[in-house]
Amino acid sequence: MSFSANSEVELLIALHAVDARESGWSPFLAKLATQTGARFAAMIAWMPARAQPASIVTAMPSGRPTSIDPTALGELVTSRMRPERIYAADELADLIATGSGVSIDARLAHLGIGSLRAMRVGLPNDLSISLGIFGTSDFGAEDGAVLRRLFPHLQAQARQSAALWRERFRADMTATLARRTSRGWLLLDRTGTVIDASEDARAASGALRIVPGPHGDRPVFADREAEAALMAILERLATHGGLRDHAIRVSSDPALHLRIAPFAGDRSIGDRPAIAVATLHAESSFAPAQAGLLVDLFGLLPSEARLAAALAGGRGIDSAAGALGLTIETARFYSKRIFAKTGCRGQADLVRLIYANGLVELDGG
Repeated sequence: MSFSANSEVELLIALHAVDARESGWSPFLAKLATQTGARFAAMIAWMPARAQPASIVTAMPSGRPTSIDPTALGELVTSRMRPERIYAADELADLIATGSGVSIDARLAHLGIGSLRAMRVGLPNDLSISLGIFGTSDFGAEDGAVLRRLFPHLQAQARQSAALWRERFRADMTATLARRTSRGWLLLDRTGTVIDASEDARAASGALRIVPGPHGDRPVFADREAEAALMAILERLATHGGLRDHAIRVSSDPALHLRIAPFAGDRSIGDRPAIAVATLHAESSFAPAQAGLLVDLFGLLPSEARLAAALAGGRGIDSAAGALGLTIETARFYSKRIFAKTGCRGQADLVRLIYANGLVELDGG
């Protein structure tokens, strides 16, 4: 769709430049507020089955964010608006819950405004985005027309942003879960140059650090033997291909090791392709606070689960009994029930079962 006014063309350019970051909406909202003479403009994202907005971004014509009460704004421009329709303040009165006895005028006054124009864009999976302009004086028909002309473009951009938000959520979730068992990863070429690395690996210090070099970043070990071992492994992978994974002891206190696996992707810097991905691992343990997982998985009683957690943490039966305030006889009775319910033949088998089920996490976070 074409627009004759240069200001609206600039508005569309700003809209299509929006990225998945919340702050990415601010330049567009500032231009929208400027063009319509609004005190501020707002984007409100709604997620399925949530009464409160998932995200609110506001901007004044100057581009500065506003100190608007997000709850009050979400209650005024609700997810119950019909998609594409342009709403004025008085038209929202029927959509707003009246149980509180707060009038539409009082809601506007609370936000420091006298009028508004707003619309909602529905998206797949019950996601939606509301867009509004808010001012101290009444908006004209041309201001509502600007929103109406923006609708198809806003819908396209909202779909793209929603997809990016969903992918970012998945990536953040994957990274959060990965941090439970790994301290980060490095993608390496044949010479040991870092092609790419996770943020936590780059932030590491002590036994293994990533430092700038004349030909790129490199991993530097406190133990020179570990560094020599890594270079030998990378040379073997480059010469003979991916035979198997390798491991290097990085330090003993704290216990850290680097696991090096062949990399079959196509990441490279110039003519230096990545040949290995290395993950940094620390000691992991089954914390007492996780005992409830054993209740869920194996039907242990809470008292049995606490003893199982102590045994999995390396305590002997006598030590575990003392730590939990149990008699030796009671602890032995519990242990027999634990082994029967989990199908384990002894403490070593119990530890194996807990590790095999992914119930451990890194010591020290």
